Amino acid sequence: MRQRRQAALRLLLVLTLLAASAACLGGSSGRRVLVIMTPWTAEAERNSFQAVLTAFKAETGITVHASPTRALDQVLRAAVQKREAPDLAVMANPGALRSYAQQGDLVRLDRFQDRALGSGLVDLLRSDYGPPWSRAGEAVNGDPYAVMVKASVKSLIWYAPQRLATQPPDSWAGLVGVGRSMVQRGDTPWCLALADPPNSGWPGTDWIEDILLHQSGADLYTDWVDGNLDWTSPQVREAWQAWGQIFTAQGSIHGGPLTALLTGYGEGAYPLFTASPGCYFEHGAPVTPDPTAVTKPLPGKDYDFVPFPEFRPTPTPAYEVSGDLVAMFHDSPEAERFMAFLASPQAQQIWPGLQPESAFSANRAVATRLASGHATGSVARRIDELLTSSAILCFDASDSMPSSMAAAFNRAVLDYLNDPTRLPTILAGLDKVRADAYPQSTQSSVCAHSSPGQEAK
Repeated sequence: MRQRRQAALRLLLVLTLLAASAACLGGSSGRRVLVIMTPWTAEAERNSFQAVLTAFKAETGITVHASPTRALDQVLRAAVQKREAPDLAVMANPGALRSYAQQGDLVRLDRFQDRALGSGLVDLLRSDYGPPWSRAGEAVNGDPYAVMVKASVKSLIWYAPQRLATQPPDSWAGLVGVGRSMVQRGDTPWCLALADPPNSGWPGTDWIEDILLHQSGADLYTDWVDGNLDWTSPQVREAWQAWGQIFTAQGSIHGGPLTALLTGYGEGAYPLFTASPGCYFEHGAPVTPDPTAVTKPLPGKDYDFVPFPEFRPTPTPAYEVSGDLVAMFHDSPEAERFMAFLASPQAQQIWPGLQPESAFSANRAVATRLASGHATGSVARRIDELLTSSAILCFDASDSMPSSMAAAFNRAVLDYLNDPTRLPTILAGLDKVRADAYPQSTQSSVCAHSSPGQEAK
């Protein structure tokens, strides 16, 4: 706790020093406008991030323009190749962050020792954020390059409480059994939507990652992320087959496999809320109800979640998490101040305050404060409490893999759902990609206890 207070005080000093520096630049008309490339094209996300930018401008007078695109990775890489990179950008994933850092395109956050920004900001990230959040922003020998602007939990099963007699089972075997019973009586248990050009397939990778984590544990999950485990290994093959238990049975997916392949991932949960249920369960990060619905579904009443089911009893629960990282391509006093602002408690509570059921802070102090402000047992409070519990948190596997490996994984999911009999060929193909994607031995820390002072591989 003392270390956190010290880190917070150091960051406050950073902001004060930078404010004085900015004042020396003259009026706001003399300050350079920053541009940040983002993936947030949906209205709710776009407006929430704009609220962060507005708060920053109100405090500093510095304007930050957001440039949103769904094809962020592709557009950003093209801009960097043309030497037209924006001042800042949201990284597609930690794998992309490492790639840009290794190429020398990014600015290290501990580079600004003369203005105390590096030490103050980095200390805060490592004390109040902790693993795996701070580690996700590190690259090239563990050097810090990014700030986590918001967090999400993926190891969740969503359902409509008013349409089920009980909560979904807390065991994998029980969940599979309930799905089969629904199919037998003519109901469709699962929603699934995989389309998200140019990255279609990733919602399916989340499934396989979650299964592997809960079936084989955090250590093996880490080996797999680092390229030290064959895709044709029994553990990885069994994870794919377990996913197939649910989704290859006729009648188990809303609309069938073809509909899943063509439906945009943001619309995946809509059938949960139709008058005649199109499905009863969905997996992943917080669901997105249809914004055009006449009656807005209420969290906790119309939709709720349970943690991903266990394959066997375990003393410490594990959850797959993800988050959005912001990194700097061009150094300037304005950009440095913006990065410090993004990491501050003030900025970290803006987005979750606007979308409390779908956006969360990786800052433990902020998450704890937000949890205490939500009703006991509410969706938002329980997710905040999960993020600050003693659980093991594992960063999204495909997001942490090299970009070529992640892209091949996405395509493999689409191929498998289209024809499950091709699994041996699909996994062998992924091993071929793996041989080129990892030119040297890798050792990451994608899994860690969410509580400071504890260790996980």
